[in-house]
Amino acid sequence: MNYGAVLGLILILIALLSWVLGVDEQESMVPSIINNIVIIGFLYYSILQFRDKINNGFISYSESLKLGTTVAFFSSVIMAFYTFIYISYLNPDMLANIMYMTEQAVLESNPEISEEELDLALEMTGNFTQPHWLMIMGVLSGTFMGFFYSAIISFFVKNNDPNKIE
Repeated sequence: MNYGAVLGLILILIALLSWVLGVDEQESMVPSIINNIVIIGFLYYSILQFRDKINNGFISYSESLKLGTTVAFFSSVIMAFYTFIYISYLNPDMLANIMYMTEQAVLESNPEISEEELDLALEMTGNFTQPHWLMIMGVLSGTFMGFFYSAIISFFVKNNDPNKIE
């Protein structure tokens, strides 16, 4: 939990810096790349710390995968709360921008779309861009990415205890 909280706070700091500096995440990949590097590095660090300091230098693949996924889950819960605050108070125009970009993308991909179909697409987008849905999707996607990264990291850091009977 502690590692997840620290990772979540680091990701919030990156998001706040991006917001203060005016970096648009829709146009620039830099914040996303930095986030992924930080997540991978922090998962690697937390798994190694657990293996070397708490588990006497041994960790199985499944233990490592579980630990990394748990760290990612707790950090994504903290990020979900930040997302709610960001959308509700810091940048309330974000949802309107998402709706506008969705409308433009639909019109560009299908110029002959009827008004009813466009309204239905925008209504569905509006339903899934509510703050509570964005929080849920943030937790799910953050946990999934943490699982994915942990699966790869665990392959390299596993060190089974030869004295342990399984």
